[in-house]
Amino acid sequence: MTTPAVSTLGTSEQQLMDSVYKLSDAGGSIIQIRSREVPRTLTTLRKSILADDTNVYKEWDQINGWRNIFSLENFSEHITPGDSQLDYDTAVLAPMNDMRNATSAVNADSDKMHYFIYVDFHTFIEGNPRIIAAMQQYAAVLPARNVCIILLTPEVNLSDLPLGTVLSVDAPTPTAEELEGCLRRLVEASADAWPEDLDIKDADYHLISHLGLGMTRYEFETYASIAIVEAGHKKDPMLTAEDLVHGISVGKTEVVKQSDILELFHTEDMSEVGGMQRLKDWINNRADAFSDEAQEFGVEAPKGIAIVGVPGTGKSLVAKAIASALNAPLLRLDFGRVFSKFIGDSESRMRSALKMVESMGHLVLFADEIDKGLGGIGQGGGDSGTSSRVLGAFLTWMQENKSKVFVIVTANRIDGLPPELFRKGRLDQVFSVGLPSASERVEVLEVHLRKRGRDINDFTDKEITLFKAASEGRVPAEIEASVKDGLVSAFNDDDAQDLEMHHIIDALEESVPMSKSHATAINAMVEWARDNATPVNYEDVPVVPKSAGPGGEPVRRSVVRPRRV
Repeated sequence: MTTPAVSTLGTSEQQLMDSVYKLSDAGGSIIQIRSREVPRTLTTLRKSILADDTNVYKEWDQINGWRNIFSLENFSEHITPGDSQLDYDTAVLAPMNDMRNATSAVNADSDKMHYFIYVDFHTFIEGNPRIIAAMQQYAAVLPARNVCIILLTPEVNLSDLPLGTVLSVDAPTPTAEELEGCLRRLVEASADAWPEDLDIKDADYHLISHLGLGMTRYEFETYASIAIVEAGHKKDPMLTAEDLVHGISVGKTEVVKQSDILELFHTEDMSEVGGMQRLKDWINNRADAFSDEAQEFGVEAPKGIAIVGVPGTGKSLVAKAIASALNAPLLRLDFGRVFSKFIGDSESRMRSALKMVESMGHLVLFADEIDKGLGGIGQGGGDSGTSSRVLGAFLTWMQENKSKVFVIVTANRIDGLPPELFRKGRLDQVFSVGLPSASERVEVLEVHLRKRGRDINDFTDKEITLFKAASEGRVPAEIEASVKDGLVSAFNDDDAQDLEMHHIIDALEESVPMSKSHATAINAMVEWARDNATPVNYEDVPVVPKSAGPGGEPVRRSVVRPRRV
């Protein structure tokens, strides 16, 4: 059966019903629809199923009981009363009783397809042997009858039902075109409230609707309405595109907060990143690869990169800058929060989070320090395989994902991670970050001086040379700390008018560089990266030699093998 032509059926609604009818036509007798917006999905079911007069529609929920009085005229009237038969143990037997009754609609109209819709029935399935047994019988009996049970639920798994009993489909969130239609209707409805004609262009509607991707229609309409109301309370009331962008951005942040696995991060400008010129060039060359023009030319959108190496070298910062360069929001995936004490829940949480990511359109997904969340998988684990299954779900998604999501994975070391995470097809490139070269350390210094209102040009060449020597073997985080500590010293120095180079150098010399205190570990990271990854810069970088102990001085090692970007 194809989806009946209903003039009010949106693109995402039609996608859902195509999936439902495909499963039903294939003999799927029990179909679970997982939805983040149950009322909208329920309306979609009514208006689609009722549009075909060869269908019979019947619906049960725990407030109204059974309702079979909907039509194309009243399908959106959710407060229509039912028969008040609220006992769920009785409700689950309705299809069976109808099939046993020779005069029931199921038997009298056997040439029609009978749909029994159960809303939020998942709350009664868990631990209920009667309902579980009924569902098992339905799975065996219904494929030979024109009867289909649809369980409309939030995004939950029906883990109490035996495998194979239920077929599941996810209700997609609205498309950008559907959201734009909602937005235009809201704005037009408020047009009389403004003293002048609104200057919101088609391009603005396009931008705002794409910003709302991943939100339900209710969420989008709510935050757009809040933005309209707030605009009316301004000193000079007028609704602008900026008001709507702000409102939807706030809403998007709140929606993501509902998942404790995902978090929206602010982005940074690439000018805030010192060094890493090879990586910057790689990103700049692919910044437009997500555009329609690039797709028409045959360019495939990049899938993502891994950035591995020494802690404190700016891996997280450059991830934020990459999102800005790609003109995309940055969403952080926290692997450490994925894991749950309940069997099967961790994998479910991962799949749910990835579904949300996929629905949000073009974005950068940032899996920061994945080695901390998944370390040890490659060497076997003691968590009954949960980590491996969670990673497997992530790897499968990376391989099959067709949305415009760019993945950035960072790790301090990857010797405990499985190699399949980094293979081509899932990630486009593995970059390594080592100890910065002298010129890169100066760039880092320039960035942190600029962020604090200072100019590196205020220092002499001799002072810069002294800084290069003092900062040898330091990572960017240590250089930033020296600027912060130097400012404290300068503030308390009665003889100084402002920050001077000796304040920064003194701060550097008062701490032991990580390249000395953790020389062996850092050397292992650098050695691995030299043979297995592409450096983020074009220059030779200092490394700690194997012969150096914990207090060994870093030396220079030239890398002459060609690197392919």
